[in-house]
Amino acid sequence: MKIGIIGLGLIGGSMAKALKSKGHKIFGVDKDDVVLQKALLIGAIDEELTNANVKEIDYLIISVYPDGVAQCLDEYVPLLKDGAIVSDLCGIKRIVVKKMAELKKLYPSLQFVALHPMAGKEFSGIKYSSALLYEGASLLAISVDAPLEALAKVKNVMLEIGFKGMVITSAEQHDRIISYTSQLAHIVSSAYVQNKTANEIFGFTAGSFKDMTRVARLNAGMWTELLLDNRDFLSAELDDLIRNLSEFKKCLDENDKDALFKKLNRGNEIKCEIESEAKQKTKERFENGYNG
Repeated sequence: MKIGIIGLGLIGGSMAKALKSKGHKIFGVDKDDVVLQKALLIGAIDEELTNANVKEIDYLIISVYPDGVAQCLDEYVPLLKDGAIVSDLCGIKRIVVKKMAELKKLYPSLQFVALHPMAGKEFSGIKYSSALLYEGASLLAISVDAPLEALAKVKNVMLEIGFKGMVITSAEQHDRIISYTSQLAHIVSSAYVQNKTANEIFGFTAGSFKDMTRVARLNAGMWTELLLDNRDFLSAELDDLIRNLSEFKKCLDENDKDALFKKLNRGNEIKCEIESEAKQKTKERFENGYNG
């Protein structure tokens, strides 16, 4: 398959390397010419993606910041051949799917499938990209009036590079749940390291500190866009978290041992319930999709 990838950072660069390793011909482009030249030099892509050769590709994948997705779609979609598939890899979906739906009406022969690979690192850039990044990861997908054949083709290509399964969801459901599983975690991690005691931790840290602070190291520009684009759902999750933190603080301020025990124990119970059900429920999602 001839695949075009726009954006060759950690996610797009890893996608390029993974797909190329499976025998696909990869055309790539990046707004930074240095990144593009590096991708060519290290063999992450076969050729630069241009307005001329974009007409040849079977599958276009867009891996740029949220605010840049619409521009990429407007620029490249009109140049694609009939039947080509178009995906993005953005961490927010309502604004992307809305744009794809508009273009689907103008270009009905194209197939739009929005994707969100649940994989990444705390480091960004093609320097940290890897063909193995998606091994064992989950893939979220939103069909924009795409037929089952197109979804199957996307799924097969993605399973080929290591994803363990694909969950079909909606843009609304995606953004609501991701606000909790991903975006809230980044805010909590960032807030945690901004406590004044962070400057005194040397020699006192272990696994808990490392786990809590890993995603505080992030690409601030990209995450600012993601968080603001999903601010309604994310704000609601923050309200819930703040309520829980306030209850913990109240237990401490009032020296309420019983209330604190109940609060901690309830958290432990919920975590155990999630872990015990995770394997089976994830398997069901991969097999049956997700309908809310």
